[in-house]
Amino acid sequence: MSVEAGHPYGTIRLGTVVIAASFAVLVLLGASGPDPAPASAAASASTSAGALVAQARAAMARAGSVAAQGQGSTTLPGFGPATLTETDYSGPTSGSQVVSMTSPGAGPTTLPSANTVDVSGALYVNANIPFWTTTVGMGPASATPIAGRWVRIPQHSPAYGPAASDLTMPSLIHDLFHARHYGQDGIRTVDGVRVVVLAYRNTGNDAGPVTCDVTLTAPHLPVLATIGGLTLHLGSWGRTQPVAVPPGAVAMPDISGASALPAVT
Repeated sequence: MSVEAGHPYGTIRLGTVVIAASFAVLVLLGASGPDPAPASAAASASTSAGALVAQARAAMARAGSVAAQGQGSTTLPGFGPATLTETDYSGPTSGSQVVSMTSPGAGPTTLPSANTVDVSGALYVNANIPFWTTTVGMGPASATPIAGRWVRIPQHSPAYGPAASDLTMPSLIHDLFHARHYGQDGIRTVDGVRVVVLAYRNTGNDAGPVTCDVTLTAPHLPVLATIGGLTLHLGSWGRTQPVAVPPGAVAMPDISGASALPAVT
């Protein structure tokens, strides 16, 4: 899940306009703060952070799929305060993501929004004009015909890697835990579950400071993850969802302005 400024590709961060984008947000979702842990819980939490990460990775792989939801706020140049909403599903070989933004200073069609699906490595995006012009750098002549239509992103496109990141369980495991050192930052309750807070600095697709709350007791699956300011609540582990090739998808036009839309076969 990783994207930058105005680019709903991957796990989102709003900042500079680049293809590998994620909206940098301050999330308003409220997990309850740290609270005192009983001696038994404290003893369980004495497991090293690195060992907890290893167990979390293994548990995620065994589960095979997860759903995530998050919402947060940020400030957009030219629009002011904005709210970002993201819904994700990561499965063994396929996944999906829905990203939308709203702002009192902008209509619903003027901010980037996109739906993305990955079907066994074939990537499709259905987005509005602001997404295509801001994220990929298309001119209006290319963006207008494909707005609101499913477009297949070829693997050779520079947008493919950032857009596909975290859409499948293997990529999510790789990107969520991609640091050299891990630390613990206490015990608390999130969504009614006792968790250990892991704090670290990632590299790679989800580069930057990360906190990941994993269950205090085995199998130590993630419950909450904050990456670059975007917080996601994770759940429904192991419950697969169908992800199908969107009907009527078209090929991605050349960003130089070509507007031909050959159907994908």
